[in-house]
Amino acid sequence: MPIRSYEALYILRPDLNEEQIGSLVKKFERTVEESGGKLLKTDPWGLRVLAYEIQHFDKGYYVLMEFQATPEQIRRLDERFKLDENVLRYQIAQQC
Repeated sequence: MPIRSYEALYILRPDLNEEQIGSLVKKFERTVEESGGKLLKTDPWGLRVLAYEIQHFDKGYYVLMEFQATPEQIRRLDERFKLDENVLRYQIAQQC
């Protein structure tokens, strides 16, 4: 399978402390690396106001992660985001 460049932007609950946020960021980075992908960069954007309320929150902690992976590895990461109750929203996009 071809390796492609992707970026994942995800929003974490704003009521998490810094230790919990760091732990979640590491968890998603490990998911990429353990499945055979290559992590390029993680850029925490911090707490920002949401365009609309999600699960009664008007703010969220944004993180942008850039990496290389195969489509199969993307499915694994997608599943991890879906199952984690601390993730308010996420989007995985292929880079051009």
